Parts: sequence; structure tokens; C-alpha cells
Amino acid sequence: MKIRWSDRVRNTEVLRRANVGGIEAYLMRRQLRWCGHVSRMAEERVAKRIFFSELEEGKRNHGGPLLRYKDVLKRHMKRCNIEPSRWESLAAQRPEWRRMVNSQVREFEVQRIADLDTKRDQLKARPPAAIIYNYDNGVLTCPWCARSFAAKIGYISHLRTHQLQLSD
Repeated sequence: MKIRWSDRVRNTEVLRRANVGGIEAYLMRRQLRWCGHVSRMAEERVAKRIFFSELEEGKRNHGGPLLRYKDVLKRHMKRCNIEPSRWESLAAQRPEWRRMVNSQVREFEVQRIADLDTKRDQLKARPPAAIIYNYDNGVLTCPWCARSFAAKIGYISHLRTHQLQLSD
């Protein structure tokens, strides 16, 4: 595609030019299709028994427990406007399930890219921060405490501490 790093092209634009979706949409599509495949399996198959099984005992960690495969699957279904309570009956008809998963994931990806572009445009449209650099004999100096700085980032973060003190 002959895009150099220095061209500063957005990631979403590179994916658009390459006619490739994001990795999130790819994984979502694969997971939903695989779950449909498992739901259509015979009841005695090990993969189906494990997929639909529940643990008899044990607890999940307190706080923010790790997500289970089913938790992520449910989140993907909601993002693709698939009712989690009806997905098994929908997956029973393979061609319709496949068509629906592909179209819903495509819609999700289009919306995701549009959201990213909007967010990026809003960030770019922001006015730049109004920072007045105070140089004293060529040295960056704090106007309140006369501390000197070698780098602008240190100066900026130091000014924030003064602004916090003034607001208290």
C-alpha cells in the first residue's frame, strides 16, 4: 500500500484502504459462528457438553472477576443486536445464522469506525491549550516560585500543581 509511518495516516483509514476490518470484528464473527456450530452439534459431543455445562461448586474471585467465555459471547451478541435469550433458536438455521452474524458484525464495524473517526475529529477540533511559557534569560522559569525547568512537559505539570493550589 506504500504508506509510510511519516505519512501520519489514521489506522481506520489504513484498514479502509486495505479493505480489511478490525481485529475485534474478526474475533466477534469467528466466536459467534463457532457458537452457532456448537449449538447445532449432537448432544453427546464433548464440545457441546462442555460449552453448556455449569460448575457444581467453586466461587469466582471478589472484585472484578475474570470474564468467562460466555460473558464475552453475551457482550458480543448485545453489540450485534442479537437477543442472548434467542440465539440458540436463531443458530439452528445455519444459513440464516451465518447471514445474520456477518451482517450484524459488519454493521458493528462500520459504527465502530464512525465512532473512532468522530472521536478523533473532536480531539483535533479542540483549541490548543493556552500555555504561556515564561523564559527568564533563556531558562524556562515558574512565575510563582521561580523554579527552573529543562523541559516544557515538566514546566506544564508544575504549573498544574500551582493551579490546583490556587483553586483550593
